Formats: sequence, structure tokens, C-alpha cells
Amino acid sequence: MAKKKTEAQQEELEQLTSTERFIDKYKQPLIIGGVAIIVIVLGFVGYQELIAKPHEKESLDAYWNAFYEFENDSLDLAVNGNENFEGMEEVADEYDGTAGGDIAHYTVGIAAMEDGNFESAIESFESCDFEDVVLGNMVIGLQGDCYSELEDYETAAEMYEEAARRETNEFTSPMYLKKAGMAYEALGETDEALRVYEEIKKDWPESTEGQDIEKYITRIGG
Repeated sequence: MAKKKTEAQQEELEQLTSTERFIDKYKQPLIIGGVAIIVIVLGFVGYQELIAKPHEKESLDAYWNAFYEFENDSLDLAVNGNENFEGMEEVADEYDGTAGGDIAHYTVGIAAMEDGNFESAIESFESCDFEDVVLGNMVIGLQGDCYSELEDYETAAEMYEEAARRETNEFTSPMYLKKAGMAYEALGETDEALRVYEEIKKDWPESTEGQDIEKYITRIGG
């Protein structure tokens, strides 16, 4: 049976997984990530390939107006669109399985999180299929945040560990390992929490998370 969380641990977990805090802190990487997908597609697939697959090219053209609104924090307009352009929700449905469709699903998921619709956000993120290292990891980690908000810490921990290990890097790996540790603490699984905290200490000591991880290790008796 999971141990009861202390008020301090609960508050810290909420701060770590808070949707508003996450989006405020990482809004620029989230936006840049979306633009990076276009660069990747154009670089690897090439113009001729896009011409050969008009639906793919159309998907990249379809979401730009809505993405502009997303960049400017007009999430409702970005998701729903207006009489002048399609919103991300419509683009996601129409171009599912394309690069533009992935970005649309991603944006709809972010908007759903901000509105507190975490189940809906999970569905949107599950529809994304990004090859990009950071963005692909973050989409998985965002699902972990949704499960944390729903207090399903077991699934959250699984998603955080998956996000940390999908493509290891100094930005997302320690961040999601720490979130996994906090989720394990919420479950009362201190051995598992200690395992991921020790991993941060060993493999990512220079990261933001690594610089204060010792206090988490000490706190649970490591």
C-alpha cells in the first residue's frame, strides 16, 4: 500500500508537474519544436518528395495560421480557427498521420492541458509521432504530466521513464527522471525513487536537476 504523502511532498510534486508552470517554462521550446519539424521534413524528404505527396505538403500549409495564433498565446483561436482559417483540431482530423497533422495534434494537446482536460490531452499526444529527439521525448513526458494531474502516479512514472530513456540527452533525460522519482515518492516507492535519483547523480551531475539531487536522495534516506 502506498504511504501517505506529506504536504511538502505533495506540493513539490504539484509544482514539478504543474501544467501552467511547465508551459510557461518550456513554451519557447514547444514552439521551436513545432517549427523544427518543418525543417526536418523539408531537409530529409525534400521538395520533390513533398510534391509527389501533395497531402503531406498540404498538411504543412494548412496549420500555419493556427500555429501563428498558438505562438501568440491565442490557444482557443489556434484550436478552433475562424472563418478565415482552419483550427488545429480540424487540421489534426483532416491530416492525421502527416507532419502537419502531428503538429496539430500536439498543439491541441497543449491547449487541452491548459484547460484541464487531461484525458483529451493524452489522446492528442498519443496521436503524435515525432522523430525529433527533444520534441518526441517531451510529448511522452507531457502524457506523464497529464497522468500526474489525474493522480495516476504509477502510469505517470512509467511515462516519465520512457521519456527519459527514449533518446537520452542532457535536457529531457534528467528532467523526466526527476519527475519519475517524484511520482514514485507519491506512490510510496522510495526504492524506485532512490534508483532514478542516483541515476541523475551518476549520469547527469551537471544538469539543473543534478545540481540539487542530493537533497532528494538524503530526504528518502539514500
